Amino acid sequence: MSAGSKYLPHVDGLRAFAVLPVVLFHLGAQWIPGGFVGVDTFFVISGYLITGILWREMDTEPGDPRRFSIWVFYQRRALRILPALVVVFAAVVVMSAFVQSPAAQAALGSQVLAATLFVSNFYFWQNEDYFAADPSSQPLLHTWSLAVEEQFYLLFPLLLLLVARWMRRRVLAVLAAIIALSLAASIVVTAYEPGTAFYLLPTRAWELGAGALLAVWQLRRGRSSSSPWLAAVGLVLVVGSVFLIDKSMPFPGAVAIAPVLGAVLLIGWARGTWVGRVLEFRPFIYIGTISYSLYLWHWPVIVFWRTMTGNAIDPLEMVGLFAASFLLAAASTAWIERPFRTKRIRDLSAGRVLIPATAVIVVCATVGGLWTRYHFSPIPVPAAVQEIAETAEYADTADYREQFRRGTCFFSGKETGAFDTYDKDVCATPDPDAENVLVVGDSHGAMWWRGLDLAYPDAHVMQATASGCFGLQTGGGEDECLELRDWVWDELLPGGGIDVVVLAGRWDPNTLPALERSIETLTAQGIRTIVMGPTVEYDGDLPLLLARSVQFDSSFDFETLRVHQRDEVNAQARTIAESAGAETYIDVIDLLCGDDVECVLRAPDGSPMQFDYGHLTLTATKWVIAEVQDQLDAALGAAGRS
Repeated sequence: MSAGSKYLPHVDGLRAFAVLPVVLFHLGAQWIPGGFVGVDTFFVISGYLITGILWREMDTEPGDPRRFSIWVFYQRRALRILPALVVVFAAVVVMSAFVQSPAAQAALGSQVLAATLFVSNFYFWQNEDYFAADPSSQPLLHTWSLAVEEQFYLLFPLLLLLVARWMRRRVLAVLAAIIALSLAASIVVTAYEPGTAFYLLPTRAWELGAGALLAVWQLRRGRSSSSPWLAAVGLVLVVGSVFLIDKSMPFPGAVAIAPVLGAVLLIGWARGTWVGRVLEFRPFIYIGTISYSLYLWHWPVIVFWRTMTGNAIDPLEMVGLFAASFLLAAASTAWIERPFRTKRIRDLSAGRVLIPATAVIVVCATVGGLWTRYHFSPIPVPAAVQEIAETAEYADTADYREQFRRGTCFFSGKETGAFDTYDKDVCATPDPDAENVLVVGDSHGAMWWRGLDLAYPDAHVMQATASGCFGLQTGGGEDECLELRDWVWDELLPGGGIDVVVLAGRWDPNTLPALERSIETLTAQGIRTIVMGPTVEYDGDLPLLLARSVQFDSSFDFETLRVHQRDEVNAQARTIAESAGAETYIDVIDLLCGDDVECVLRAPDGSPMQFDYGHLTLTATKWVIAEVQDQLDAALGAAGRS
C-alpha cells in the first residue's frame, strides 16, 4: 500500500510521535527540549498524504475516470481544516473575554483575523519582538504552522498540475529541485534571520516537499518499500531529535534535516517491519487520529491556564492540562471533525461546501477584526486593575521611548543592519568638559540609562546597549550586538575620555567569567566600574500577575511566581564584581526583596515596578537609583548630583 491509499496505520502512529512531543514541550517538560520538532514531522506527513492524493488524480491516462479538480481539492481541505478550527476560534474569543486584559484581547482579535486568513505566520513573524508580550499570552501562536501548510497547498497543486501536464517524466527532478532550493534558503536564512526562516513558507517548503517527493516516488514505482534497518534509522532520528535538539540551536536550517529525514524513512520503509508494528500500536494510532484536534486545543488550554495562574506549571498541573487537552481533542474529533467526513458530506458538490466555507471564513475574520476594537469582559474590571494591567503595554508609551532610546542608542541584535542605526554621535561621544559615564549592556542595561542621566545632570551619561549580547569584552551573542560590543572595546574605550563604565545585564552563570575579565580590563585602564545586579524576575508579566491579584483580592504568591534562581546568580555576580575590582556593586534584588521572599511590587506612584517579567519602568529605576545614591555618589566621584 503506497501513497494515496485509503489508510496507512503506521502514518497515524507517526502522528502521535509528532504531536506528543509538541504538547509536552509546550507544557514545559524540560526532559524533552526538542519537542517543537514535532511540527516538522507533521509537515512531512502532510506533504506525503496530500501529494499522494493529488498525484493519483493528476497522473492519469485518457479514459481514466479519476480527474483532478482544484475545487474538489479545496473542498476536501475546507472539510478537514475548518470545523475544528472555527470551534477553537469561538472558544478562544469567549475565554479571552473572561480572563484576558483589554490589550491582550485586542491582540487576540488580530490573531483570529490572521489565523482565519491563514497568514498568522506573517503576523507572528512581524510581531516577533524582544519586548513583545510573552508568547504564552498568545493563544493562537501555534496556528503559524497551519498557515504555512495552507499557503503551500494554495500554490503546490497548481505547480504539480503544470508538471503533470508538461513535465510528467521529470516530476521527481522538479520536486528534488524545489527541496534543494528551499533547504538551501533555510540554511542560509536561519544563520542570519532565524525568525524569518522559522515562520515563512520558502524556508519550510522543503519539509512538505520531502513528503511529496516520497509520495510521487512510491506512486511511480507502483508499490511501497520495507526495510527494518532504514525504518530503525528513521525512528532514531525522529525520537533522537526530540531529546537532542534544543532552542539554542539555529533552527530550522540544517538541524531540521534530522527529524525530516527520519519522518521520510518511517513513512516510506516502516510498514511491515517491527518499527511499523511499534507505530501501529493501538494507543499511538488513536492519538494519531485525534492529533489535529489535540494540536489545536492544547496551546489555548495552556495559555489561558497560565493567564489565570501565572506562567509556572508544576508537575500536577502538567498532568491536568494534558488530560484536559486530550479530552477536548477526543471530543472535538468525535463530534466536530468526523461529522464532516461522512460519505454524505464528502459527496456534496464543491460549490455546496466552498460557498458556506467562504462565508464562515468571512464571519470569523470579521469577528477577529471587530474584537480588536470592541472587545469586552462580562466580569467588571475595576479601573485600578485596568491601570495596573496597562503597564504590560509599557513599550508603547512615551516613558519607554525616553528610557530606552530604542532605534537610536538601543537596538535588537537580531535585526539585520541594526548596528547601522546606532547613533554614535548622540549616544557615545565623550564630553571633554564633563565626567563621562558609559552604560554598557543588554536591555537590562538600557533600562538604567535615563534614570542615571536624570540623577546626575552634571555628568555626561552615555549609552551603548543592545539586546542579543551583554556588551562585555568577551562572550558570544547576535552579530549586530557583537558589532557594537567590538566598537566599544576596540575603539571607544581605548580612545580615552571615559571615566566610569556601568555594566548592567541579565547576568547568568555563563556570562560571569566575561564580566570578571571586563572589570579587570577597565580597572587596568584606570576606568572606574559600577556593576548593576540583576533584578527580581517573575514567571509572567508582573502587571498582569499583580492585576489579577488585586482584582480577586488575593495575596501575591511570591513563593510560586518569583524566579528564585536569580538570587543565586545575583550572589555569584556580586562576589565576582567585588573580587575583580569593581568600584561598587548595586544589589537590586537585595534592595527590592532583602532577605524576605516578598519584594517591592509597586513604584512610588503605585504602578508596577516592572513592565514584563523583569525590566524596570523608568519610575522604578529612578526610585532604585535614589535608594542607592550613596553608593553611586562614591563611585561616580566628581559627577555628583547637582
